[in-house]
Amino acid sequence: IDWTAQYRTVDNTLFIPEIRRADGNAAQAFYVIGEHDALGFSPFSIENGSDSPDAPSVKGYAKLRELMPLLTAHQGTGNMNGLYFDNDSTERIIHRDGMKITANHYFTLPWDPRATDGSEWPATGAVLIRLAPDEYVLAGTGVVVKFENDDETTIKQNLGEDGFLNAGSDRKSPTTWSGTKRIGLASVDEVAINYDGTMKYVRRYNGDETHQGRHVRIGVDDFQILHIKLYQYK
Repeated sequence: IDWTAQYRTVDNTLFIPEIRRADGNAAQAFYVIGEHDALGFSPFSIENGSDSPDAPSVKGYAKLRELMPLLTAHQGTGNMNGLYFDNDSTERIIHRDGMKITANHYFTLPWDPRATDGSEWPATGAVLIRLAPDEYVLAGTGVVVKFENDDETTIKQNLGEDGFLNAGSDRKSPTTWSGTKRIGLASVDEVAINYDGTMKYVRRYNGDETHQGRHVRIGVDDFQILHIKLYQYK
């Protein structure tokens, strides 16, 4: 990540002509295109990789190709951020429009047994595109993204992973927060991208799929494009 940032300058557009072929290449491509407006990303001997529809590179490159109308429309505008995570780097915080956007590796959630059984955490990555002040597209694999106001501070109680108080907790003292307003998820839709850049609705995420409105997530075995609309409330 540090090296790619050094090569991307105002007079030098980032192009990666060769990189070691690996399952994490698609995640890396999402990152460099989203974060550094990269013009190209070329894993060495990619033609000798797996052609299986379930191979990470095949699924990831197919999703990048679908996303290309949005990527080219927003390239160089400052509206995109790239995300990249692995065992050694699991969180990134972005400040934009008075918001704190916290992104994490999917395995920071407790639900996948591979997160805690000693398995190596796979490389994951995504691009986050700002369409409007309260509207984003998140595309990629293996990430969790949470939206909060910069001045929002939540004092959490002893909550379980379902969001409810654990047994023995003090139910008379509700979770409190400070700040002017909070940010919520108005809607999270899985979408497909048409050739002209318009979005085609696939399905709407329900409460379980957004952890009751706490975050947006894409699993490590999936590549998806999500259309996110936010709202603010007191």
